[in-house]
Amino acid sequence: MGPEKVSGRATVAAYTVNHHPWFDAFPPPYVIAAVELDEQPDVRLTTCLVECDIEQVTVGMPVEVVFDEQDDIALPFFRPVTS
Repeated sequence: MGPEKVSGRATVAAYTVNHHPWFDAFPPPYVIAAVELDEQPDVRLTTCLVECDIEQVTVGMPVEVVFDEQDDIALPFFRPVTS
């Protein structure tokens, strides 16, 4: 068995809002979340939620992956599903 493609969709399992300025690239406040992949809910990723109002984030919210590319690194973030 090898790697398999997935949809890039997930569900917010848990989250917290960070208010501390740890890194210049992530000005607070921002949402740190654990998301469950749709294809395998027992696989969770810790990520940041982007392109959303932090007051609108809820457990169970459907999200989709977006990649933030910096030089030769692509970080997987998630945003709310719009359709």
